[in-house]
Amino acid sequence: MAKVVNQKILKKTFPDAIIRSGTIIYESVKIGKRFQTGHNAVIRENNIIGDDVVVGVNTYLGPNNKIGNKVKIHTSCFIEGVVLEDNVIISPHVVFTNDTYPPCKECVKDVGGAKVSENTVIGANTTILPGIKIGSNCLIGAGSVVTKDIEDNSIVVGNPAKELRKINEINHKHK
Repeated sequence: MAKVVNQKILKKTFPDAIIRSGTIIYESVKIGKRFQTGHNAVIRENNIIGDDVVVGVNTYLGPNNKIGNKVKIHTSCFIEGVVLEDNVIISPHVVFTNDTYPPCKECVKDVGGAKVSENTVIGANTTILPGIKIGSNCLIGAGSVVTKDIEDNSIVVGNPAKELRKINEINHKHK
């Protein structure tokens, strides 16, 4: 069973971290430089967290996440078994689901967590189903439900999320 590490030990172990009150960090978590949390964040075992990462108030990082450098996870997110590459922004109330079916012996299938590639922004109140791969340089609109993989440079919105256009199409119009 994983042990919860107390605040005094955290300060000795991570001297440049800002860990706010009520935050719980389990043993076996690896944290990079200049890490910050909001109040009441929970970071479960076997997380690997890069440099310059911010985890917001009341956010739950379940076991087995891999979080790159310069990632910002806003308030009240649920993330478990997910890979977040560098420079990803997760807006408030984003949920990465970890079950595709209700629990039953006939339905057990480990589809794995989602993967979000670098330089991607996920809008508030978005739900991402397990096993989804989101490409680099994407923008996921607020309130979207992502049910299938997203290609690089895509803007997607809706329930279910559908591609609106490519990022380079917007850049081309503004030149």
